[in-house]
Amino acid sequence: MRKKVSRVAISMCAVASMVLSVAAPAMTVAAETTDEPTEITVWAWDKNMNGTAMEVADSLDDNVKVNFVEMAKADCLQKIHTVLASGVTDDLPDIVLISDLNAQGYLMSYPDAFLPMDDYISYDDFAAYKKDMLSYDGAGYGVPFDTGVAGLFYRTDYMEEIGVTDEDMQDLTWDEYLALGEKLKEKGHMLQTYNPNDIAEFQIMLQSTGKWFTDNDGNADFTNNDALKECYDVFKKLNESDFCQVVSDWTGFAGAINNGDVACVMRGSWITSTIMSADDQSGKWKMAPIPKMSTDGATHYSNQGGSSWFVLKNSKNADAAAKFLADTFGGSTELYDSLMKSNNIIGTYLPAADIEAVNTESEFFSGQQINKTLVDWEAQIPSVNTGAFSAEAQSALLAVTPNILNGSDLDTELAAAEEQFNQTIQ
Repeated sequence: MRKKVSRVAISMCAVASMVLSVAAPAMTVAAETTDEPTEITVWAWDKNMNGTAMEVADSLDDNVKVNFVEMAKADCLQKIHTVLASGVTDDLPDIVLISDLNAQGYLMSYPDAFLPMDDYISYDDFAAYKKDMLSYDGAGYGVPFDTGVAGLFYRTDYMEEIGVTDEDMQDLTWDEYLALGEKLKEKGHMLQTYNPNDIAEFQIMLQSTGKWFTDNDGNADFTNNDALKECYDVFKKLNESDFCQVVSDWTGFAGAINNGDVACVMRGSWITSTIMSADDQSGKWKMAPIPKMSTDGATHYSNQGGSSWFVLKNSKNADAAAKFLADTFGGSTELYDSLMKSNNIIGTYLPAADIEAVNTESEFFSGQQINKTLVDWEAQIPSVNTGAFSAEAQSALLAVTPNILNGSDLDTELAAAEEQFNQTIQ
């Protein structure tokens, strides 16, 4: 049943606190139901995307009232670890969002914390790679949500100022992309953001070549990984440039986009929700393929991110939460049609492949059929085995990145990172 009103309350939550601090819900018109809806608490990040998704899902189900608790992604993932490691079962959220790259780590560390979902949804209804990421010891956990097909999103008005056309943006190499920076700087614009403590773009760059941080056996693939070395070459150029907007967190990153400071954003398709939150920029953005690396096997196609919803088995309303997810994210083409139309959110629910929104032209993105393009690109992304230790691999690399940026020998630092990684996963 469809709700007449939205029941989502969005609040901010600090990771240091173990007690939920939830804003009082806004007054709403009571839905005409005979029973009071069950309140479901959700922990996640990015209210523009994930909060919107939960709001739409909530509006389609009269049986629940969703309380969406927003926090920064890193804080959210850390808080889930903290709560589960403590063994505390009071005041648990019913649903948590976990990024796909982190899912195996949680399932291995806390195998009894999550509710198996095989009895609630059919995993055959979702992209096969999602099921692999969410399966552990013969059971499926979590309800697959979005994919992170990567794109290069750019300001058409800024590019026009430097004489760059849409056609020019279609087949860029990384050198050609970086060369845009100086031209944009002369016009008062930055090419993109840069955070020396964030190697998120490495995920995009590596998978575009069919490589990853680890090999198929889960071992570190640092020292003999030419694609990773090229990533660091690009990262050093960004670090040494004067055409990047330096940021230190999500707030600064999103602010640089919405304030018009940067001309380009390279992220998974989920970033469109953040870009589109600046209404005054409608019609000033387009999307192009990501730049191509020089490594063998390189393509213009990749993935970054993608997350899934998990039910905590010991939460107060675990069964109600599981049924809610099954009826919405696990069974509603109407939900995905709405999310694709409003926020260009690309799900992995296969029955939604032919929904009307796929062919919709986006007014915000200058009339592009952005959803169709993303779906087409998804089929061309090189396959990689991300394994269970992607987070640990990236942490090991981040530990040596300052040394690399300061001129230390790359091979020496990558070897040190491999040693640290091996110690971490033992």
